[in-house]
Amino acid sequence: MILFLGLGNPGRRYQKSRHNLGFRVLHSLAKRLKINVKTKRYKSLMGKGRIGKKRIVLAQPLTFMNNSGVAAASLVRGLKTSLKNLVVVCDDIDLPIGRIRIRKKGSSGGHKGLESIIQYLKSNEFPRLRLGIGRPPQGMDPKEYVLQDFTKEENLLVKEAIDRAGEALILLGEEGIIPAMNKYNISNQ
Repeated sequence: MILFLGLGNPGRRYQKSRHNLGFRVLHSLAKRLKINVKTKRYKSLMGKGRIGKKRIVLAQPLTFMNNSGVAAASLVRGLKTSLKNLVVVCDDIDLPIGRIRIRKKGSSGGHKGLESIIQYLKSNEFPRLRLGIGRPPQGMDPKEYVLQDFTKEENLLVKEAIDRAGEALILLGEEGIIPAMNKYNISNQ
């Protein structure tokens, strides 16, 4: 089983913010795979389905971004999944808007949601798919920037990135992380 964990902040206020790309990717993937993500369990909204023969769980923490580790730890324990089968989907301020990057493991890169997950799981040995949101304008606080909505122009790139990220997650589920990395770390903007 693969656990896809999309990061974001719960509530309408944050729905279209830069920090909620993980939620948006999971929402798009759930729609594509016809998975109902409505069950409240393990401090998350979750739904179960399949990619080919592989069982998957799509989950969105009900905790705020900076406490994502609480939900991640609850899901990993409750679903009895290994960290190599946990795939975290989140935004990345260090990637240009529209770019995606898949990694087997790594540091938080300053991302508070990933920091929380690493802290609660006591490991950084889990795959992640990051979507670029770009750097804030000169002088703007990054904390303020990530909570802003995308501009109309940016939304076109974001929509394409969300679609590519969904395709990458499907490939990851079907063939594994290496084929997904080889295809999507190279062939995106």
